[in-house]
Amino acid sequence: MKRLILICAAVLMIFVHALASAYIGNSNSGKFHYADCPTVAKMNPANKVFLNTREEAIGAGYIPCKRCKP
Repeated sequence: MKRLILICAAVLMIFVHALASAYIGNSNSGKFHYADCPTVAKMNPANKVFLNTREEAIGAGYIPCKRCKP
């Protein structure tokens, strides 16, 4: 039971972080998107990088998505 609680807490922290992030970067493509960009839904979850600001994304070397134009 204790292990299940720890797993649930970890999953919840990931979701909270994702909801608080304004941008999602793709570590594979090097592009960043608005969190609600349709491209994000198709992205491999392992490639998602959660970013808070546009400046943070650009500073990390990501380029803007041409679809959602963040």
